[in-house]
Amino acid sequence: MMMSPAQYAEQFENASYQEILKVKNELVSEISKFEHDYDMEDPDWNICPNPDVRYQWNLGALGMIAPLLSKAFNREYEWGEKGMEDYGGEMREFYGEV
Repeated sequence: MMMSPAQYAEQFENASYQEILKVKNELVSEISKFEHDYDMEDPDWNICPNPDVRYQWNLGALGMIAPLLSKAFNREYEWGEKGMEDYGGEMREFYGEV
């Protein structure tokens, strides 16, 4: 049985901003791949759950992850010990643009 998007998102309730950002990026990547390749012949269509089901699940999970990302951002950068001056450097490091 597949975990619901809400159950999936619950795992990240107290995760760091960067941990949740990584999850968000993975979901967006999977969504984009489906949207780009949905009409291509693909042996993955023979797997379970089908890519269209995974697409719908990824969209639901992204909707559940977005508020958590916002809360983590506020917790760490707006109200926490890190300042916005730290944000740019951390994001460049996160994305490998150091």
